[in-house]
Amino acid sequence: MPSAVQVPPDECAFDHAATRRNWQRARLRAGSALPLVVLLLLATLTVMGLLGDRHGSPPMWMRIAGFVCLVAAPFVFAAALYSLGPVLRLRRIRRVLRAYPWEYRAAVRPCPGVKDVMALPVQLRAEPDGEWSKAMRAINPLQRKRWTGVMEQGAWFAGDPEFGGVIAEPGGRELMTLERGSRTPLEEYRAIARDKERMARAKRAGLASLGAGLRG
Repeated sequence: MPSAVQVPPDECAFDHAATRRNWQRARLRAGSALPLVVLLLLATLTVMGLLGDRHGSPPMWMRIAGFVCLVAAPFVFAAALYSLGPVLRLRRIRRVLRAYPWEYRAAVRPCPGVKDVMALPVQLRAEPDGEWSKAMRAINPLQRKRWTGVMEQGAWFAGDPEFGGVIAEPGGRELMTLERGSRTPLEEYRAIARDKERMARAKRAGLASLGAGLRG
């Protein structure tokens, strides 16, 4: 196999110890800011609630606090949503890794000429001389469009080639979600749906719902 790090033979990718450690470290990093954001959100809601329940003219300090909370509230809500996103994406990664084994891919490259504000468009190649896949959307949970270039020399993939899944550097590092970047033709989707075992596994991984949305 061309990869310096051999693909583990585990039944599911999450059984691979290094992959599991890397996921846990990413989960700790993703969740580190969430408690602070939640406290700020609760404090903002509490102050605004106190102001709403108070009768008469509130003291100056409370009016100032209310003004600050009013200005800060949209930013605190946005920060809460932003902090929650990586945590949810890592949960999606874990779900995929518990349903599929790691497979080797000869290369993953940024898709030339394709732009995406929210993700990194990429293509996969199964064999060194094989064809590149259709464009897919890769997202790093911690740094959305981070790309080290290591996967251009070989990568690990867990998931369904049609619906997406997870890609990583050999060894289970730099985990990224992978989603289809274009619609699947209806007849092609129907052919896939006839494979009950494949669809059942995709449902366990949370990929079937993504696939259902690809129908033309």
